[in-house]
Amino acid sequence: MKKIATKSIISLIVLAVIAAAAYESVSVVAPNERGVQVMLGEVTGDVLEPGMHFHPPFVSIIKKYSIVPKGMNVTFSVGKDGAITKDMQTVGSQVTVFYRYDGAKIMDAVKKYNENILENAITRSLVASVKESVGKYSIYELVENQDKITSDVTSALNAKLAEYPIEVTQLTISNWDWSDDFDKNIKETMNRTQQVRQAEQDLKLAETNAQKQVAEAEAQKKAAEQTAEGELIKAQKAAEAKRVEADALAYYNSKVAQNYQVEIKLKELEIELEKAKKWDGRQVPEYVPLTASGAIVNLPEAKK
Repeated sequence: MKKIATKSIISLIVLAVIAAAAYESVSVVAPNERGVQVMLGEVTGDVLEPGMHFHPPFVSIIKKYSIVPKGMNVTFSVGKDGAITKDMQTVGSQVTVFYRYDGAKIMDAVKKYNENILENAITRSLVASVKESVGKYSIYELVENQDKITSDVTSALNAKLAEYPIEVTQLTISNWDWSDDFDKNIKETMNRTQQVRQAEQDLKLAETNAQKQVAEAEAQKKAAEQTAEGELIKAQKAAEAKRVEADALAYYNSKVAQNYQVEIKLKELEIELEKAKKWDGRQVPEYVPLTASGAIVNLPEAKK
């Protein structure tokens, strides 16, 4: 019984060692990772791509490096660590950097650097890059040129970190800060600027009102001129109508006079005709009596 029990224990131990060896000899590299095999403290082989990898158990391990971007914040205070602008003002800010391991340089990350060394390198390079970029602008131009400054800092940082096995994926600059004295100056400048703008607006309003008054005066003048012109035309037309009326009346009167003369002439002719009809060869008196209607009065014939 003792021998059987001993053999069973030994078999279990062997199986456990085999299982442990099998477990330790297999490593899985995730899609967002890269792996490196380290045997007895020495890097061997090439960079391991995502997938399952076998290696000698107990004496080697697969060291994994994530290529997912990691973030770190760097704060620039307004004091001695701040950046100096072109107009010699000290400013502070909050900078956030996202970086990741460069898959093609994983071997360098394993052999030459550790996490602390890389973070220190990023911080030093970032401070230098921010100060270089901020120094190109005045303090008044920082916010207006924030996108350009961010782009410049990113490019400068990547250039400074070119020898390291990392790459910057994103960088943001926020929370610009400056001294209390300068903040006071800004407020005073803003107040003066506001006053100037208010004065400019008042001037523009006065100019607008003046232009409006001039326009109204011109309109009134034009309306008056048009009214006067209309009255003159109206008077001219009235005078012309009067003249035409007078001409027509004169014409009418002349025609009436002509008709009257014609009627008189006709009456004379009628008288001469009557005289001719009644003439007996003797001398007819000059006077021929007429009735009220103009007819010749019949005179009794003289006795012979």
